[in-house]
Amino acid sequence: MLSDLVMEGQRYLLVDILLNVAIAFALGVAVAITYRKTHKAFNYSVSFVNTLVIMPMVTAIVMMVIGNNLARAFGLVGAMSIIRFRTVIKDTRDIAFVFLALASGMAAGTGYHLIALAGTGFVILMIIALYAGNFGSIRSQNLLLRFSVAPDERGSMIHENIFRKHLKKSSLVNIQTRRQGEIIELSYFVRLKAPERVREFIQELGATEGIEGVSLISMEETAEA
Repeated sequence: MLSDLVMEGQRYLLVDILLNVAIAFALGVAVAITYRKTHKAFNYSVSFVNTLVIMPMVTAIVMMVIGNNLARAFGLVGAMSIIRFRTVIKDTRDIAFVFLALASGMAAGTGYHLIALAGTGFVILMIIALYAGNFGSIRSQNLLLRFSVAPDERGSMIHENIFRKHLKKSSLVNIQTRRQGEIIELSYFVRLKAPERVREFIQELGATEGIEGVSLISMEETAEA
């Protein structure tokens, strides 16, 4: 009957199957939202977020199919080995979310709903805490500043006053010319006195006559003027 399924002596009711998959779906959505809200790097992928939702449901179904049958588990491993996964996960943090989604689906699929809900919920809270506290970051991080100037009798140092006003440290790392010497492109490693005034610094530098193409690049975000 559709409402009752027996596999290797283990009975599954339709309501139990749907409940396991529904809990796996809810946990997958929670994991995906947490990933989206706490993501900082440039390599954001919508398909990866969708995968975090789908993965727990698929895992829950797989765990119900395997049950306590060791032969079926090995058979599944053999079948999965035929599939080649070519997607490279560039951010190690993404791997942690993949494992969290898998663990959530495994717990939901085996009927350990309390472990699934409490365990996933606690891990999500810790992820949010790490994100809110900016744990592991280097607060005195150098930023890469790039802009172009037109050469003049002062040697194109029209930005010095702005540097003294906003920067704690600056180090010239690259100079190159464009338009047959009509434009000089400068690159600096800089450190701001007040990081919260970064937009004011960029806007003031970009509004200076003779300076154009200002960009400030950090590990987490890019701002332009």
